[in-house]
Amino acid sequence: MREITVLTHRHPKDTTPVLRQLAQQAAAAGVTLRLDEDETRRHDLQSGPGVEVNAPLKDDVELCIVLGGDGTILRALQRYAGTGVPVFAINFGEIGFLATIEPAGIEDGMRRALSGDFELLRLPAIVLEAPARTAINDVAIHRKVGERVAEVAYAVAGEVVGSVRCDGLVVATPAGSTGYNLANGGPVMAWGVG
Repeated sequence: MREITVLTHRHPKDTTPVLRQLAQQAAAAGVTLRLDEDETRRHDLQSGPGVEVNAPLKDDVELCIVLGGDGTILRALQRYAGTGVPVFAINFGEIGFLATIEPAGIEDGMRRALSGDFELLRLPAIVLEAPARTAINDVAIHRKVGERVAEVAYAVAGEVVGSVRCDGLVVATPAGSTGYNLANGGPVMAWGVG
């Protein structure tokens, strides 16, 4: 059975009609959309053709479809990091930098998502050793409150590449750096620009 996880943002009035349309297309394509307890409650859907409600998130799905903005997309990317599950995102947010398609292309986009007609873009991530975590966007390291300036050393692939005395340090992927650029009045950076 082909199964797809669906994650949405916090505003169901925007996404519920699209989710119902997606469920119809999924049923016609022989695909089951899986909605966890939060998504089920948010959209007040029932199990039926093309939809399984109150379904726990799992790693062996074909795809994760996101109806949301960059925050929801990051949540999906974080959840499925290292699993091989692609994330296909329809922008329902403000910027949608990480989105696959815009709402104007939703009908064709849903068809492409359900048929697997898309290219994969692998995003770089930051892997932390302690605690063991993967960051898609950024990692912020701060000195302890009330303590002196921190001495922070950083390494890439196990090799120390530098150190700095500071109050904190932000390490960002190319995707994560865009928020910092915008916050400082800078441009949106294209993928792959270093």
